[in-house]
Amino acid sequence: MRIIDIALKKIKNDRTGGVAALVFAIVLSFTIFVGTILSNSLSAGSNNLKDRLGADIAVVPKGQEQNYQGILLSGEPVEYSIERSLEDDIRAIDGVKEVTPVVYLASLAATCCSAPVQIIGYDPKTDFVTTPWISEKYTTSLSDGNLVIGSNIAVDDNNELSFFGRKYGVKAKLNKTGTGMDKSVYVTFDVMEQMIADARDKGVEFGDSSLGDGDGRITDSYVSAFLVRVEPTANPEYVSALILRNTPAGVVQSRNVISSVTDGIGLISKVIAVIIIGAMILFTIVTAVLHLFRTNIRKKEWATFRMMGASDNWILALIVTETILLSFIGAIIGIDLGALIIFSYSEYISFQIGLPYITSGFADILKAVLISAVFTLVSGVVPGIIAGIVAGETECYELMREGEF
Repeated sequence: MRIIDIALKKIKNDRTGGVAALVFAIVLSFTIFVGTILSNSLSAGSNNLKDRLGADIAVVPKGQEQNYQGILLSGEPVEYSIERSLEDDIRAIDGVKEVTPVVYLASLAATCCSAPVQIIGYDPKTDFVTTPWISEKYTTSLSDGNLVIGSNIAVDDNNELSFFGRKYGVKAKLNKTGTGMDKSVYVTFDVMEQMIADARDKGVEFGDSSLGDGDGRITDSYVSAFLVRVEPTANPEYVSALILRNTPAGVVQSRNVISSVTDGIGLISKVIAVIIIGAMILFTIVTAVLHLFRTNIRKKEWATFRMMGASDNWILALIVTETILLSFIGAIIGIDLGALIIFSYSEYISFQIGLPYITSGFADILKAVLISAVFTLVSGVVPGIIAGIVAGETECYELMREGEF
């Protein structure tokens, strides 16, 4: 009978602690796989945020700086307004290259969602932030009543969404960003005018309510923020200081948002690395003790094999084969459990972390599988080799004597 057949039978009919070794392998592979996927997904989200921000500075009402970051990172619906007349003042500031206004309006409810979503109005004439995200099927001119939606927004069977009692057709879906912008709906200012009017009928105010009377466009008087791109030779911090000095507004620098995200991801990655390294060290030590224990209580078995002509190397090969099988099976189960949890609950994990999060692609997943499997095997096989050497070096007479007790 082959060694692998004997090893499989021993594992199947195990009474010597093999189940415990299997559990340790499952926990270790699960920890490594989940930790690796989390780190990769956060890093991908951070890199994508850098590419997607588009603007160097956001000019918002004073006191709303934190809320603006919440829109970017978590898609938390907010509403605030700032006078549109400030746009000319911002454009006149030294170092400013482009300025585009945006309007944020929180929906009461929508057919797409169980909770309010953020509606973002943009001006296609000056926009340099939203348009580059739009998928290839998007045409640059939206017809009246059409929307562009974030990647996490679902539409009904008619490819429509309802806001404030009115239905709108969906023109295109943005590429995934891994941020709160994936939970937002994007409309032109023309559509936003209709939404603001409908929202006021539902009791949701934006800007000065008196502007809702007559034919005046509300967005000509009030917006939520101005997104600013500075000249390549300009210093964003210097331009921000000029904006603060010359306008009654607050500013949020994209580099500060990115820095806070990077710091948060760096901290989480360090914690994950410590957990993985700690788990590997702990489980390797515990597995070594466990395999030595399993070897010790099977002394009579080794003596029997030795009397049947088995060599030291044969016994070593049997023990190592058992540990490889236990580690491999544990790695497969641990990786499967990790994949089931982290991919099934990726949106929940992203929400709880509060940082940009993009689920890993195939290449990163394969890499995580290999890393998890290799380290799990090493953590089990090395102790198995040590146990096998100990068993192989013990004399047959001594094994039989000790096995009698």
